[in-house]
Amino acid sequence: MTAETSAPVAAPAAPAATKPAAPPAPAAPAAPKGPVVFKHEGMPDWGPGLVVQDLPQHWVIFFEKAGEKKFVKDKAKVLVPVTLEEGALKSLTVKALGRKPRAAPTASLKPGQKKPAAKKTARFLTFKDQVAAFEKIFVGGFTGERFVKEERGGEETKEAAIALAQKELSKEAFAGPTEAVFESAKKLLKATNIVFPIEGAIPFGQLTGDAQKKAIDGLKELLHGTGDYAERLEKFTAALELKDKNGPKKVTWPLATVFGALFNPKEWVAVKPTAFASQAATIGLQVEKSQPVKAEGYQQFANVVAKTKELLVAAGHQPRDLMDVFSFISRTHSEKQEG
Repeated sequence: MTAETSAPVAAPAAPAATKPAAPPAPAAPAAPKGPVVFKHEGMPDWGPGLVVQDLPQHWVIFFEKAGEKKFVKDKAKVLVPVTLEEGALKSLTVKALGRKPRAAPTASLKPGQKKPAAKKTARFLTFKDQVAAFEKIFVGGFTGERFVKEERGGEETKEAAIALAQKELSKEAFAGPTEAVFESAKKLLKATNIVFPIEGAIPFGQLTGDAQKKAIDGLKELLHGTGDYAERLEKFTAALELKDKNGPKKVTWPLATVFGALFNPKEWVAVKPTAFASQAATIGLQVEKSQPVKAEGYQQFANVVAKTKELLVAAGHQPRDLMDVFSFISRTHSEKQEG
């Protein structure tokens, strides 16, 4: 009997070793709905941070105690969404709106392409907030002791400058020598802080000869001419041939508008373009602060003042004239806000 042989059977192959799957990388924090607020886990002393710019790849965040910071979204693992109470959120938002933006990335421009005008952000969330700030600075409002002392009364404030303008730049005064009127105009520029000396009294005071006469003729037409005031303002600006060591010098809005505003404060407006652009945003208007002194731009700024005056009266305040409204705008936008 022959023994039966069989082929050796191969042992089953050991299962291939499987590499454990790597845990997924942590995702960038999701932005909550509504106002976006984060805290920085590594920098708790920074306090809460409000997203002030949500860009495709970046967040620009204003932290309560550290100011403005920029983060790449995909790498912002240290940011954790937080929820603030209504009062704390409002306080943080007011601070963020009053910041000086600096961290946002800027896109490169193509040859010949102009940089788009920045949209001015309101310093105050509402006009009611602005009035509250004004009443905190000036107890008693326009008739309170501090406002009268700092803005209207005294030898170096607006009341004296208005009286000086109406006396020394009267229609009769322009009948005298050009040099005398020119000296009066220089005196007026030095009597108020509406125009910085480097943009007003200094370059204006250096006008001589034909340039001086041209300026005074333009000033006479501005204050005592006929026709649309905004168009006369544009012509007066063109008549000012200011110069400095580098050549021709641009006429600024404060210099162009101060003479008319002091001579006729019931109707004409002095303009501080940065504060006025922010004021426009506060009351729902839009004005470009960097525009040149033209009739159309003046009318836009004048509309900001007119609407602000209307809102002030509705809030129970009684400005004497448009110079009081100017003071309301300039002081609330320049004064440091607490809290």
